[in-house]
Amino acid sequence: MAAPPKVPAWVELRLTVPVAAQDAVTAFLAARGADGIQEEHPGLDDLGDDGPIVTGDPRLWAGDAPENPSEEVTLSAWLPAGDGPEAEAEALRGWLAGLEGDHPGVSAVEIAARTVEEQDWNAPWKALWRPTPVGRNLLICPSWLEPEPGEPRRVLRLDPGMAFGTGTHFTTASCLELLEDLLEAGPRGARVLDVGTGTGILAVASLLLGAGHATGIDLDPAAVAEARANAACNGVADRFEATGAPLDEGARGFDLVLANLVAETLVDLAPLLAGALAPGGTLLTSGVLHARAGRVEAALGAAGLTQARERRDDAWVTAAWTRA
Repeated sequence: MAAPPKVPAWVELRLTVPVAAQDAVTAFLAARGADGIQEEHPGLDDLGDDGPIVTGDPRLWAGDAPENPSEEVTLSAWLPAGDGPEAEAEALRGWLAGLEGDHPGVSAVEIAARTVEEQDWNAPWKALWRPTPVGRNLLICPSWLEPEPGEPRRVLRLDPGMAFGTGTHFTTASCLELLEDLLEAGPRGARVLDVGTGTGILAVASLLLGAGHATGIDLDPAAVAEARANAACNGVADRFEATGAPLDEGARGFDLVLANLVAETLVDLAPLLAGALAPGGTLLTSGVLHARAGRVEAALGAAGLTQARERRDDAWVTAAWTRA
């Protein structure tokens, strides 16, 4: 029997329009059911691995949003398959004709339309991700691979799903290295709070390294679910709690507070992060670009903390903070 044909999951539309028409076109595509809309323009191509983190919240960008120096922007949108690419392109073309009066020439722009089949978008990077030693005692191992027989390090099995945090970037790796040092020097059975837990990598690592209990906070429900799954995969689910509730003044008495977040969020949360610490506790921060480290230091200093340790690469700063 022949295999059934693959059914296209999405219609991709791509067009270049005047910047002045961008908001209107984006709104139309969203109203048509676009599950995602991407913009491209000069200035977005030279960002490298540590460029802006492009999300819907400009406060979460690493640096200011890149300006568009041109008068045009290229938009790509992905819509449910529906009646197919030709029908979606025709609907867009007809709608653009109504903009002609305000934006001369917009009705004549070229619209590229095609079908995009459902696929495992994570497959390319999964094929490249290998077990990664971090610090003195940890091995971060993808959940779909097995470590070498007799591996002496503590193996942290991880499936990132759609959440952030694989341990390969400096911001996470340096957190893990400092976390190892702090747990070796700190109280046995430490209570840990991981703010913005993502995959749960920092919280789970803390439990594998000797912490007694860890709580992970993340506003993304998918991250909460994935953090719980990763805790279970590593046999520490009984000592791990994940919640989607935001950090508030009820968080108190933690020996270690972990916050691998962007600078703007650390500044906003500074009083709550400091307030969550037990006497003698330590706050560990990362995700801070050099240019914004001073703002974070000022905010945490105003909250009564002083920097005790620091690690840097050529772009990022990770630091440990204690009561002044």
